[in-house]
Amino acid sequence: MSFGYDLHVHTSRYSSCSHSAPESMCREALKLGLSGIGLTEHDKWWPTPELERLRTAFPDLTIFRGIECSSAEGHFLVFLPEGTSDKEIGPGPLRRLAPRARDLGGIVIWAHPFRYDRSIPNWLGDVPLDGLEVASTNMDEKANDLSLEAAKTHGIMALENSDAHDTNSIGVYRNAFSRRLKNNNDLIEHLRNVR
Repeated sequence: MSFGYDLHVHTSRYSSCSHSAPESMCREALKLGLSGIGLTEHDKWWPTPELERLRTAFPDLTIFRGIECSSAEGHFLVFLPEGTSDKEIGPGPLRRLAPRARDLGGIVIWAHPFRYDRSIPNWLGDVPLDGLEVASTNMDEKANDLSLEAAKTHGIMALENSDAHDTNSIGVYRNAFSRRLKNNNDLIEHLRNVR
C-alpha cells in the first residue's frame, strides 16, 4: 500500500497568484485520494493557529506546514519540525537558507529546478538539499530531464509535486510513500531516511 502526498501547494489565503481557498484545496485533495499536502506559500509561513484550525477541519488529510522561499538561486521548499519558530527561516541566499534549515532539523527541496535557467548551478553538490522536484506543472520536459539527471548525479531524492495554484492542478503530480505521515516530523524523517 502507498500513500499519496503533494508537497507543493499554494492557496489564495497567502499566495496572491493562487485561485483557490485552502478549504477547497483540502476538499479536492481528499476527493483525489491524497493522504497529505504541503502548504508552501510564497515567502510566507502559515500562522500556527490558522493551520491548526485547518488541520482540525480536515482530520483525514495530513497538512504539512512549509514555505516556498525565494532566493537568487531559485525557489526552495522548506519544512521545519513541528513547533519550530517560523521567524528562523525566510527568503534569502541559498547558502544561508539551506544550512540554517538543516541546523533547525528541517529539510530543503529545490522547487521547479531549471524552469528559467538550464545551466547546472555551481552550488549544486555543495549546498545540502533533501529533495529536488523532477516533475511539476511549472516544468517542461527539458526541465524534468535535467532535474532527474541532477537528482541521480548528486544522490538527491527525486520528488514530483504539483505546484498547485488551483483545485484543477492539485495532485496532478504526487509522491507515493510507503507509510502514512502524520506531521512535519514524520515528513522530515521519511525524506532523510528514504533514498
